[in-house]
Amino acid sequence: MAQQEARSDEAIREEYGLNERTITDRLKENWAGYFFILPTFIAFTGLFYFPIIRGITMTFTNTRIGEPGQFVGLANYQWLVTNDLFVFAFGWTIVFVAGTTFLQLGMGLVAALLLNELRSAAKDWVGALIMSPYFSAPLAGGIIWMWFLDSDFGFVHKLLTVVGIEGPSFLATGLWPFVSLIVAQTWHDYAYSAIIYAAALSSIPSEQYEAAAQAGAGRLRRFRDVVVPRLTIPTIVILALRTAWNIAEFDQPFALTGGGPGTRTMLLSILTYRVAFVNNNFARAYTVGLAMVVLSMSAAVVYVKAIDQEEDLYV
Repeated sequence: MAQQEARSDEAIREEYGLNERTITDRLKENWAGYFFILPTFIAFTGLFYFPIIRGITMTFTNTRIGEPGQFVGLANYQWLVTNDLFVFAFGWTIVFVAGTTFLQLGMGLVAALLLNELRSAAKDWVGALIMSPYFSAPLAGGIIWMWFLDSDFGFVHKLLTVVGIEGPSFLATGLWPFVSLIVAQTWHDYAYSAIIYAAALSSIPSEQYEAAAQAGAGRLRRFRDVVVPRLTIPTIVILALRTAWNIAEFDQPFALTGGGPGTRTMLLSILTYRVAFVNNNFARAYTVGLAMVVLSMSAAVVYVKAIDQEEDLYV
């Protein structure tokens, strides 16, 4: 017994096969797996990680097209926090993202509940109609909404004129440009929420609805007690992903207003484009882009935590 206690930790680990493996040991044991993921790792490094690192270093220079750029320290970040247009674009981007995300969430839930109530014969056709905006090109969607809302040749303006109503300038005056952007973006992407919600609703066993009905629960009570608990995690995932994607949204807002009139609807994505390709200042443009990354990563943290809480996510 005393001899067994005197044995070293290394001897015990060796006896039971618990020796710590080195990187070389792992490479020898799993060389085939590492070989197959090597192309993906190289591609991610060259197309994703390297540009990010290169862009971060660029923010400390005054790089322009055709110019290597010189080190300027934190000058770009100082410009960022003191620039009135960036401060406005940052605030308006938060409002835009919050408005579109929650509207997409609500409309997606309504669409999913509608599809869940339809019979299979009509579900395919109605589902295709509901989902169609999501599968259209965002740039095309922006042009379509401009054709609808333009005060000179827009369909809505002409329709209001026919019935004797003088419509507002949806893309030029008052709060209408902001409302127009939020409505257009909600229309284009609400189907993403509907797809996830429809998958979550289809996974609820019919026995739970029947048990609730036999217990005397009405439709609203069944929705609260049976449906809502199953939609909590999908809702968190939708909020996180749609927040990140709405922050980066560019095509449709650019086609619809271009940040105008003037700079009234300037989003961070459009500001990044203008600073880079109109003002020819790539260093400052990437600094603006980093602000977008910070906002998106905040949503990514919520997304990762949601995944840890649920194994069966229908994303």
